[in-house]
Amino acid sequence: MTASDDRKREELLKCLDQKVFDPILQALPEDYKSEDLIRKLHNVKRRIESEKRQFHQFQTAEEVKKTYLSDLEFRKARKIDHELDELKLPSLPDVKDEFLGLCKKFRV
Repeated sequence: MTASDDRKREELLKCLDQKVFDPILQALPEDYKSEDLIRKLHNVKRRIESEKRQFHQFQTAEEVKKTYLSDLEFRKARKIDHELDELKLPSLPDVKDEFLGLCKKFRV
């Protein structure tokens, strides 16, 4: 893997971190009124923490892109995206255009 390849990977991960993973992980229970939403937030955070860790384990930009696209297909009916919507937090589909734009820019 070249420095250029590593930079591409880092830029894709930065996009996902800044636009999706970190806002979810930084969300505060105090911002939610009901116990149901607070419980959902805790559950969502646990799953997103694991998902973020998985993405960061990939060695190439191609792996990051492939997994992102695969997750988009798999996530269409996933409970987590419905919960994120309820919590008014971002999800992977929300950054699709920006993420794919970066892939195109970096020729991934």
